[in-house]
Amino acid sequence: MLYLGKICEVKEGLSVVRVDYLGTITPFIPYLAIANKFKRHFIPPRVGEAVILCDFGGAKVAMPSIFNHDYKEPSGASSTKEIISYEDGTILSYDTSTSTLEILSPKIININVQNDINITCENANLTATNTTITSPSVLIKGNTTIQGAINTAGAGGSTGTFSINGNLDIKGNLNTTGSITTAGSITDSRGDLTNHTNNGYARD
Repeated sequence: MLYLGKICEVKEGLSVVRVDYLGTITPFIPYLAIANKFKRHFIPPRVGEAVILCDFGGAKVAMPSIFNHDYKEPSGASSTKEIISYEDGTILSYDTSTSTLEILSPKIININVQNDINITCENANLTATNTTITSPSVLIKGNTTIQGAINTAGAGGSTGTFSINGNLDIKGNLNTTGSITTAGSITDSRGDLTNHTNNGYARD
């Protein structure tokens, strides 16, 4: 037999519930879920959730779940959009009309992977208040444009080193509070400063 009912009690961390149907309250019975060697999917049941009660005589099972006036379809639902909406405001959705997968989280998303993460796309855009990359080394393959200041520091914030294997072109002034050391010549708009002479006499 099949009955419509509502969950009136749940057990924390377990997929068992008590169901109120036709003025009768069941003992704790299984709340239908996916559970096998390949996959286990636990969705916490909630008091007030409308369910279908399957009564097999000696055994009963609660089948989730039916939209009702307490738990309505999430905002933005359509015939082309699947939406998973959590009670804290987190939303996962996929819209086949635009082929758009979207994750909206009010707080934190953690991704922990033991091996590699590979992302392949046409354009990647990252917008953040602050961005921190912690890695022994960072390799950027391709031209790099930085619209802002560059500050270098060593381990623990001590003095750092900025190394360039190639030419350095600066459109602007070069200011330094330390010495400048070069193995080559220094030249300005008026000529060679390294090999400059004073009326034929070598520079001191």
